Amino acid sequence: MKKLILLSFVLLTALTTWADADIQSGSMLSLKNSDVRVLVVWDYSKMLIEDQKPDAFLKEKGPDWVRDYPAEVAAGESAFATQFNKKDKKYALITDDEDAAQYKMVFHVNNFHYGSTGAAIVFGGWARGASIEGVAEIIDTATKTVVCKVAFDCAGKSAYSNEERRVLAYKDLAEDMAKLVSKAK
Repeated sequence: MKKLILLSFVLLTALTTWADADIQSGSMLSLKNSDVRVLVVWDYSKMLIEDQKPDAFLKEKGPDWVRDYPAEVAAGESAFATQFNKKDKKYALITDDEDAAQYKMVFHVNNFHYGSTGAAIVFGGWARGASIEGVAEIIDTATKTVVCKVAFDCAGKSAYSNEERRVLAYKDLAEDMAKLVSKAK
């Protein structure tokens, strides 16, 4: 019985300690201001999905995946902006207005993993959902200088649909980025 309790504790600890977002250089202090507006840019040019190039992965999965993929990505990006603005409401907010933005948050996504529908069914909320990994650069739009670099590897909660798992991963990333802003010194 003691071994079972210990194993459960180890699994719970492992599930809650996956890497999130960490500042690699610079500071997010410039975003800790309610007047600041940020434009978000997503760079998927070097991304792999499940260790494959996106076109190859989608082709392998079939025409439904190819058809649904653009809307799924748009839903994830929209969820990021909504969640960031909700969590970071006292500080910088995301805008779509490029002229109003004092900073750009450029996400260079290197890897995306969908997680597993099977694991979601079997383990429910204990299963790891989709994960998104890469590097974000915070760029001052006036000077074109990078003021902060953030490495991220964020995973959302488990869910049954691909789109829902992606949205939850983007929301986790948004929460982690907002947390970095709020803790900036």
